[in-house]
Amino acid sequence: MSAAEDGTDRKTDLERKENRAAGTSGDTYTSLRRPSEVASSTASTAKLVRRSAIIHYERLLEMATACESGTSDNQSVQSKKDKKYDIRRHGPLHKDIDELCKGVSHPPLSKEELNAFYIFCGAVEPLVVVVFTALSTVVLQNLAAGAGKEADNHALTCNYTVANYHCVTNIAGAWVDPSSFSLYTTASSVLCQAVFFISLGALADHGAIRKKFMLGFMGIAILMCFSLIVIRDSSWFLAAAILVILAQLTFGASFTFYNSYIPVLSSVHWDVLAASDETRAKVYEATMNTISSISSAYGYVGAVCCFAVAGGSIFALQLLPLSSGFGDSGFFDGYLGVQTFSMQCGIFIAATWALIGLYLPTKYIRNRPYEPLPKGTNYVAYSWSKIFHTIKRARQMPNTFRMLLAWFMLSDAISTVGSTTILFATRNMGFSSTEILILAIVAPLTAAGGNYLWLRVQRHFDYSTKYMLMFLISLSILLPIYGMLGFFLPFGLRAKWELFPAGIVYGCLLGAIQSFSRVMYGELIPRGHEGEFFSLYSITDKGSSWFGPLIVGAITDATHEIRYGFIFLFFMLLISVGCVAYVDVDAGRDEAEKFNKEDFELNNLDSSDRAC
Repeated sequence: MSAAEDGTDRKTDLERKENRAAGTSGDTYTSLRRPSEVASSTASTAKLVRRSAIIHYERLLEMATACESGTSDNQSVQSKKDKKYDIRRHGPLHKDIDELCKGVSHPPLSKEELNAFYIFCGAVEPLVVVVFTALSTVVLQNLAAGAGKEADNHALTCNYTVANYHCVTNIAGAWVDPSSFSLYTTASSVLCQAVFFISLGALADHGAIRKKFMLGFMGIAILMCFSLIVIRDSSWFLAAAILVILAQLTFGASFTFYNSYIPVLSSVHWDVLAASDETRAKVYEATMNTISSISSAYGYVGAVCCFAVAGGSIFALQLLPLSSGFGDSGFFDGYLGVQTFSMQCGIFIAATWALIGLYLPTKYIRNRPYEPLPKGTNYVAYSWSKIFHTIKRARQMPNTFRMLLAWFMLSDAISTVGSTTILFATRNMGFSSTEILILAIVAPLTAAGGNYLWLRVQRHFDYSTKYMLMFLISLSILLPIYGMLGFFLPFGLRAKWELFPAGIVYGCLLGAIQSFSRVMYGELIPRGHEGEFFSLYSITDKGSSWFGPLIVGAITDATHEIRYGFIFLFFMLLISVGCVAYVDVDAGRDEAEKFNKEDFELNNLDSSDRAC
């Protein structure tokens, strides 16, 4: 049989199956399944989804070829730009897919959907970089200091207008350093997130809720950031902490669903669909690397642009005279109050940026549902049971869980480095709010370029994702080492200017480490279980992120010197390199395939038992 005849047969067969499915849900996987596969796992669904996407992509190619040659029955006059458009290189257009794949839940990826996926990261990443890492930590520290007392004499109000001040704030009878309060807030937030993610993660693999939850939770996070503007007095510092916790909680939940899209979109990317069976696995890995790196780059570019707008507003507000109502006896008390309010305005601007940026993702990103849960299933109970079931089978996937352990250590270290440096700059170095903004913008600005640079290095030398990750972590260890030099040398973050090159190095490594970690983990998870396993990834991330701030906060409380925290961060990064080195990626892929096979057999066995 010729290739053309084979393609025609496949198209006819697909159309016949789609027609039989008309009047039902219209889902591709529903129309393609055999009766014996009705109770199959999401793993088998993932294979059916790819098979259907390949067939539809081939039909799109044939339509494009027919249009180029002028043989299409519905050919219309096209512009030169339309005729030159190459879907093999740029991907199919959204309108063409909508026309050809009506009622199909998992059509091939379109150029517009992929760009919308990138734009989502560019829209919301400023909440991490601008709000959670930079501005909210300083706002919480300033508010707590404003309500605090001198560390040596609790009868005196804290004088927080001087550099390297020593103050404490009374929280439920305990005296806490203002810097530690900010770190403890982060620790509380991530502990809440770990529990919350378990309740939601596995749901991304079922039904049509992935997109709804991703956008819905992000909307709540944006609302919490908007609400911070109403905190008008230092005595409300606990209310501000609650709003920050809720914002971080819902943002993290949204990003769990966002991350679970990466393997799904990669599997229906035009490069993967066009690849041969022999090369598809390698193309799939390369595609995941590309999508992950570009989305991170979009995020950091968005953070830089947002920082420029927010920073300009903060600087302008701080130029206002006291008579404007923002100084003594006005909106806040004293000069630091003006600084705090201007940073709250910066948070408001970042939230506005994120809200506007959600338009295109809302319009173009598809739900891409998988097997729906049975009616009457308790979503929360299902997620918990699914997670515990997966953990019980951890012995079957040792390399996947080794990677989770590595990410536990690594994510905690790199996130704590950022927040600790910001607090170190404000307290020990006496940075003004303008200098803080410049320092905070250095990391995302260089992270976008670092993502591109290290991706090019990997492609040029054909290095594995694992090798690149180990190399970048090793470079990042130099940062806490340099900070420790300040204990006994005249340099080592002893002068303000030293923090800026350190920020450049941190930024160049940050985005690439996050991207390569996400891709390496994505290679080790079973297909069709993306939401479930990326919820574990997020749980590991957030479940560890409380640890670093808690330890550094305790160190700061005990010594009133944040610099000692660099010793802890050095050992965390060192252990991370060893954990990554212990992961066998090839064996991990085989373990994921075996997991899928056994999961399929277990589901079919359960369905047979129910039938009897």
